[in-house]
Amino acid sequence: MPKMRLIVHVAEPFDFGRLNGGNPDLTGWTAQATPAYSDWVVHLDRPAQIGDDEFDKIKISSRYAGETVSKVLDGFGFTAVNIQYPRKEEGGRLYWHFAMVGNVLLAPEKD
Repeated sequence: MPKMRLIVHVAEPFDFGRLNGGNPDLTGWTAQATPAYSDWVVHLDRPAQIGDDEFDKIKISSRYAGETVSKVLDGFGFTAVNIQYPRKEEGGRLYWHFAMVGNVLLAPEKD
């Protein structure tokens, strides 16, 4: 499955950009960019941080009922998304923690 480049803009928390080098956008790729997947895991080009948690991938899902993340494939601007990142419980189990909302956009092709 080909990799799709994405830009995920974090709208909330509002200070996400300040805490991550002044940039509220996360760039990365997913191999799940098809309507067959309701959630897409995005592997980030650079790690990001919220509080003490640093992460190098996120999971995005549709923000609104009746929509899918694959709407972004129509190429019509931003698609609203919920954003989760992997976090460890005290027992060491990994889970996806919902912490952010934002928008996803197809990344322009590099020349």
